[in-house]
Amino acid sequence: MSKLQNSSGALSRGDLEVIIHRGRTGKTERCLIKNLFTDDGLAYLAARSAGESVAVISHMALGIGTTPAAGTDKTLASEIVGSRVPVTISGVGPQRLYTATFGEGVGSGPVTEAGLFNAATVGLMTNRSVFGVKNKEPEDVFTINWTLAQQRG
Repeated sequence: MSKLQNSSGALSRGDLEVIIHRGRTGKTERCLIKNLFTDDGLAYLAARSAGESVAVISHMALGIGTTPAAGTDKTLASEIVGSRVPVTISGVGPQRLYTATFGEGVGSGPVTEAGLFNAATVGLMTNRSVFGVKNKEPEDVFTINWTLAQQRG
């Protein structure tokens, strides 16, 4: 779980649960992965708090880049073409769950990164995660549950 603390003791945290359903074997794997709020993601949180009009987080994408996540990231290092899918949002209070399903044939390859965006193309990347290779075969289905939360430090 990645955490970011401000001077008032408030924390912004995020983590991903990747659920991998293997099409060939029917087996399911689960992985928990850390998250990074990008600088644009922090600005997004501030803008939303101030009531500014900013498009909501609406999409998630997969990539094959291995460059470590950094606050200055604007995009995934190497987004897999056609892998950006809509998210469903749930939760109340200080926590939201963004869920995306990457079905058969979507985002296949040696997946090593994921990002949250506020648009179907381009848009603002608010969060990025880089992790060890999770091979996605064309018949596999990945579901990612990405939790973003605010809490006291």
